[in-house]
Amino acid sequence: MSVTTHSIIDTRRDQMFPTLEPAEIERVRRFGKVSSYGPGEALARVGEVGLGLTIILDGKVDVTQHHESGRRELIVTHGAGAFMGELAQLAGRPALVDAHAQGPIEALTIPPDQLRALLIAEAELGERIMRASYSVASVCLRKALADQ
Repeated sequence: MSVTTHSIIDTRRDQMFPTLEPAEIERVRRFGKVSSYGPGEALARVGEVGLGLTIILDGKVDVTQHHESGRRELIVTHGAGAFMGELAQLAGRPALVDAHAQGPIEALTIPPDQLRALLIAEAELGERIMRASYSVASVCLRKALADQ
């Protein structure tokens, strides 16, 4: 089943993992705060309540999912302009994936309450963010069910 999962990611990468242009990041900057992370530092951990939506401003972040064998499987590496967050973030629920900085990074973090405000105030960007979050969640769910 992993072949299907990878082909879905490969064929829908732009829809699942869109990036924001610098002007779009400026439009949403007012909803969050900028944080710095060191190499290997976790931005998200499976089972822990996440911080909300994270937009990578500089650097790279590996997003991984736990495999039943105990190893981590790379889902995607995010770079500048990419954003990450799960649908669960809107409700303050635990993360389903891990995310670790490859090296030093700077990121804009938008907490759940401000993410809801962003979705209303910036409807076009909010729709792109939600569509991407839904696509990633469905792939992770398919993958989890296939591994059972």
